[in-house]
Order: sequence, then C-alpha cells, then structure tokens
Amino acid sequence: MIKIIVLTLCGVLFASHPAAAQPLKEILIGSSNISYTNFSTFYARDRKFFEKEGLSPKIIVVKTEAALPAMATGQLDYTTLTTSTIEAALAGMPLRLVAVANQQPLWGVVARKGITRVSELKNKKLGVSSYGGAAYGAALAVLKAYGLEPKKDVTLLATGDNTARIAALKYGAVDAALIAAPGDIKVVEEGYPMLLDAGTIYKLPMGGVSASVAKIQGHRDEVGKVVSAVVKASRFISDPRNKEDVVGYIINFFKLERPAAVEFYQRIVPSLSTTGVVDRDKIKLVIDGAVERGLTDKPLDPDVVTDFSFARQVRP
Repeated sequence: MIKIIVLTLCGVLFASHPAAAQPLKEILIGSSNISYTNFSTFYARDRKFFEKEGLSPKIIVVKTEAALPAMATGQLDYTTLTTSTIEAALAGMPLRLVAVANQQPLWGVVARKGITRVSELKNKKLGVSSYGGAAYGAALAVLKAYGLEPKKDVTLLATGDNTARIAALKYGAVDAALIAAPGDIKVVEEGYPMLLDAGTIYKLPMGGVSASVAKIQGHRDEVGKVVSAVVKASRFISDPRNKEDVVGYIINFFKLERPAAVEFYQRIVPSLSTTGVVDRDKIKLVIDGAVERGLTDKPLDPDVVTDFSFARQVRP
C-alpha cells in the first residue's frame, strides 16, 4: 500500500513538472534604438513578462530601413516600430501594427543657451532626424502652433539620430533640436533649456508591437502572447505602487541619476497606453502625414494598417 501511495505521489509530481519546465520559445524583436519608445518592451523582457507567456525575446537593434523588410520576410518576428510600420503598410508591405506602447512622443524641444521660448526660434535652425520622418512632422506641428512658418521662418535641418542631434546642438550646428527622452533630460542637466515637450502638441503614437500579416495569420497565439507581455508591462509601469521598482530600473537601464530617472518616470507614465490601443484619429494622424509627404496618394482607413484585436483581448 505504501509503495502504491509513493508511486502515485511521484506520478503527480512528475506529471506537473514537465509542464512548468517547457522550453521558452525564442522570438526576435527588432528595434531601431533604445529609448522611451521601446521601454515597455525591454521592461517586459527583464521583468519576465515574456517568460510568463512562454517566450524568450531577443531584442535586436537594427536600422528601420532594414528592420521592416526583415519583418516582412520573416527574418524578424516583430518590431517595436509604429509610424514606420504604418507607412510601410501604406506603401504595400504586408505589415500591421498590433499594439501601441506610447500614446504620444516624448521629444523635448531643447535649445541652445539664451533661447527660452519657441517664438525665439524665428530665423534659427531646428534639428530633426530626417526630412519627412516622425520628428519632422512633430517639428512642423510645434512651429505652426506657435505661429512660425516652417522653412520660411525656421530652417529645418536633418541631423541624424538622437546622438547626432545632441551633438549638432552642442557644437552650434543648430539652434535647437527635437531630442527623444531621456536624452533631452541629460542635455537639460548640462544647462540647455527645454522649450516644451513636442508630445503635448503632436499626439503621435510611438512604440509598441508590429508584425507581418503572415505572422498574424499563421501564429495568432504567439502574437497574442507578445502583445499581452508588452501591455501588461505598460500597466505595471503605470501603477504607482510599482514606482520604486520602475525608477530603479530606469536608473540602471538608461544610466541616469535618481532625479533624472524620476523625471523620466513622471513623463513616460502619462504617455503609456495601458490597453495597447489608441483612438483611430491618432492612427489617422500618421496616415495623413504620409499622404502630405507624398508617401501614398490614397488615404486609407486606420483599420487597414492595424489589428488591435489581440490587445483588446488582454485581460486586466
């Protein structure tokens, strides 16, 4: 009798152990940089949100122009690219945005010392990443909001990525630049004034999860798990009860002092989408910008370039 009981107990333990020890499925996620736009994704990786979904993410920093075709052909499983994915889909690439991390960008308009207001940028040079990119659209919106006519009143210069824009500002190649957080916070600590956060004017969705149509159609369960991990990470970050853990993570991840980390925390939390979904008008903002820049000649319904069905299924 004792032997039977022991074997039965061992059988129960043995049966339950393999389920818990199932190997994690590796997925490849492409990202163009390390910034606020993919903060939720990195946090989800390092705080085991992906692991809870049975996934092991490998996040690869790769240029946008390489990441999009790589995702379309299956060399990458997902990317954290949002506006670029929408624009690529408009151009015919079989890609879709399936979740949004940030409801608006965190781009500080940082100026050289002596400039304290946006209106003072008249007859000055403003640095953006590239002509026609998301930062370019934000610059146009900010200048127009302050009564300045782009190109006529303010010269827009394509100065490259965040690091290059910071260098252009410090070396006097531009009078101001759009700098992504937390880079803008670091520059302000050196005495450069931040005129405003462009995201308060230009409500463009940034960061999240994008996938190919083939991935969505053939691996719906996996896509749902990826979206769930990122959305749940955003919710965790946004919960004030977790502030100390999040601030500590920011300090280590971005190599910031505590005051700068707290400032970043205070800015990123209101920007996060805790549902992974944004209003249609925000997606339309991206589409309208693409039409205005000549990337497509036919405005499309936002539902054509997005699939938020997975995000809507993430439980509270």
